[in-house]
Amino acid sequence: MTPALRKRFIIVSLILLIIFGGLFTYHLVMNMLMHRFIKNFTPPPVSVNVITVQPGPWQDSYDTVGNLVAIEGTDISPQVSGTVTRVLFNSGDYVNVGQPLIIMDTGILAAQLEQAIANERLQKINYVRAAILYRQGVISQSDFDTTRANYQEALGSMEQNQQELNQKILAAPFSGRVGIRQVSVGQYLNAGDQVTNIQQLDPIYANVEVPEQFLGKLHQGQPVEFIIDTFPNQVFKGKITAFDARVGNNTKAITVQATIPNGNPKMRLLPGMMAKVRVLMAQQNNLISVPQQAVSYTLYGNSIYVVSKAEDPKTHETSLTAKAVNITTGEQNGNQVLVTSGLHAGDQIVVDGQVKLQDGSRIKIANGTAAS
Repeated sequence: MTPALRKRFIIVSLILLIIFGGLFTYHLVMNMLMHRFIKNFTPPPVSVNVITVQPGPWQDSYDTVGNLVAIEGTDISPQVSGTVTRVLFNSGDYVNVGQPLIIMDTGILAAQLEQAIANERLQKINYVRAAILYRQGVISQSDFDTTRANYQEALGSMEQNQQELNQKILAAPFSGRVGIRQVSVGQYLNAGDQVTNIQQLDPIYANVEVPEQFLGKLHQGQPVEFIIDTFPNQVFKGKITAFDARVGNNTKAITVQATIPNGNPKMRLLPGMMAKVRVLMAQQNNLISVPQQAVSYTLYGNSIYVVSKAEDPKTHETSLTAKAVNITTGEQNGNQVLVTSGLHAGDQIVVDGQVKLQDGSRIKIANGTAAS
């Protein structure tokens, strides 16, 4: 290598050494500054909303669905065939027990009844005359028995004709509201053809299925609340009035029957409606419950953030932190969750903003001040 070439090599090497050395020094200084910044950096406190836990009353409940059922409800159908001559109700009418609804042609039966009445009167006269003659010894026992049997047969025939005539008049079996009329005057009805239906609507039943494990918590007279989709803004109240006599083999549930007053003028609750049912259990006092959104649910357990005070070891300033506390939850009632362990009266818990928190995160309370 010539002296000139060697000199050029040395100059290039020095330049490269200076460049790479400068880059190394720059990165070294930057890393030192970054580590120092991270070490001394304190994230700003997270703004949260909190509430103070206080024990209070708690009422367990069981939510389910049920069907509304009329106390009395049936289809109205004739027992005999005939032609409709009169219709005495309109669709949707309220009718009283025994009120006639339809009348079918009674011409032939009425004539037969008149004949049966006349025959009964004749046989009664013969029977009374025979009784007198028998006591006088004029006729024999056999003749008297025959006359008495004829009278009893005529009496039975008259009563049979009267019952057949009564069956031509279809009356309400109980008081209630009738449904849509399905017959017209002049229509021929066979026995069993539906004329309408009738439902007794006040009060009304609701049948619900309740798991057997709740059976020990239920009793007659227990309050029940109902929400009907047709009237979503109204809560109907009733009470348990009966229990089925057995638990279902497949469902392991028992049918519970509740009674709901339905005496408003419109009788808005109708059989067949589906109801969202809440069975209210006995009320307990001095239990802790929290809003459901305050609880973090995981596979490893449930937790909640509790407000605590911590002192900065460097500045010795007191700040608020969020401490993750494991809790045991119980029943849920609406948006409230029962907490059976992990919380104490007076604890402040985070109810909004906890998604940004970790255990020990600094916080600031947006809706008040921390408890002293």
